[in-house]
Amino acid sequence: MDSSASSASSASSGHSDSSESPESSRSSIASYLAAHYGLSEPIDVKELEPGANRNYLVTSKGRRYVYRVYTDHDFYVRNPEAYQYELDLLAYLGEYDLAVPDPVERLDGQRLSVMVDSTDTSADPPSDPRSGPSTNPSSVPRPGPSAVSLTDSATDTSGGAQCGALFHFFEGEEHVTWHPEVNEPVVISFGSAVAEIHQRADQFPVPYCRHHFDLQYLLDGPLQTLESILRERRGEDLSFFRDYADHMRRQIYGLGKGKEIYGLIHADLHVGNILYHPENGYCILDFDQCAFGWRAYDVATFLYNIIETVPDHLTDEIWRCFLEGYNRVRPLTQQEMDCLPVFANAWTLWDIGETLVLATQWGGHRPDLVEGDLTQDEYLDEAVGLLRGMV
Repeated sequence: MDSSASSASSASSGHSDSSESPESSRSSIASYLAAHYGLSEPIDVKELEPGANRNYLVTSKGRRYVYRVYTDHDFYVRNPEAYQYELDLLAYLGEYDLAVPDPVERLDGQRLSVMVDSTDTSADPPSDPRSGPSTNPSSVPRPGPSAVSLTDSATDTSGGAQCGALFHFFEGEEHVTWHPEVNEPVVISFGSAVAEIHQRADQFPVPYCRHHFDLQYLLDGPLQTLESILRERRGEDLSFFRDYADHMRRQIYGLGKGKEIYGLIHADLHVGNILYHPENGYCILDFDQCAFGWRAYDVATFLYNIIETVPDHLTDEIWRCFLEGYNRVRPLTQQEMDCLPVFANAWTLWDIGETLVLATQWGGHRPDLVEGDLTQDEYLDEAVGLLRGMV
C-alpha cells in the first residue's frame, strides 16, 4: 500500500501523526538525509499521501528520491531486522536487473536508518541487524530536547525511534501498459519478471527473520479483526466470514508448502504497485509486505485486481500476456491454477481486515483509499457484498 518509488503526480502534502509539526518533521528529515546520505542542500521534502507507512518525496540538486518512515501498524512487520530483509532483498534482486525499487546506501554503507526525532540527527543504524534487536520499549533512549541518538534497540516508535530507508525515485504512472490498449511485450515481460523474482528469491543468501503469509496470517488475523467488530451487531456477517474462511483453509491446505510452490512472495501485487514509463520501463513497488507464502497468491492478486480495475474488454488479453510471461520462467501447476479463485477471495478477506485495522490510524477511515469517505458500516456492507459476490 506504500510507494517506495512513485509517480510525481501522487506527491502531496499529507497527513502526519508525529508530535512534531509537519514543517519541523520535514526539516529534520532533510538534515538527516544530508548528514547520513550525503544529499546536497538545499533538500526539499514533501510528504506523500498517507498509507501504511509514511513516505516523503525528496529533491536534491534536481534528483528525486522517496524516503520511507516505517510504522508499526498491526498488519505489518515492525522491527529493524525485517526492514533490513526487505532492503537487502531489493538490492539482491537489483543485481539481476529486475524491476524493483533501488534502495540508497548511507555514507557508512548501511541501507537502514534508525532515527530518533529531535533537532539534531546524528548517530548510527543497527550495527548488525541479524543479531535480533530488542523489542523492549524500556531499552529505547529518551533524548533530551537538543540531543539525538540512533540505537540498535530502537524498535518502539512510540518512544520516538523510527526506522527509515531512502529509495531512488522511479518516474512512471499506473495502468499505462494497457491504456488505451495492451502493450503485449511489456505485460509479458512483467509476468516473466514476477516469476523470476520468485525463483531468484529462493537463492537470497541473507537469513533475516521474515514473517509467513500463511493461513494464520492470511485468514486468522483478518477474522480476529472482524470478530472484534461484528460479534455484537452483525452476527450473520461474522458467521459468513468464518464459514468461508474455513472453506478457503481446506482448499489452500491441500497445496502444501513444497519449495516449488511456497517461498518468498511480494504479497501485495496489485496494479497500483506497478508503474510504467515508456523510456524507463516498469517498476514493481512496495516490497514492505513481502513474506514467505504461496507463489500462486501473487498471481491471484494480480489477476483479480485487474478484473476489478481494468476495463472488461482488456482483462483477458492482459491475463493472457502475464500468464505467458510467467509460465516461460516458472510454469504454474494445474493445482495452483485451480486455487487462484480461492487465493483471490483470501486476498479480499485479508484486505478487508487490513483496511479496518489501518482505518483506526486516521480516525475511522482510510483517506488513501476510495472507501475513505465511507463509514465503517458502509464499508462493511460493501465488503460483505463483494466477498459474497465472489463466492
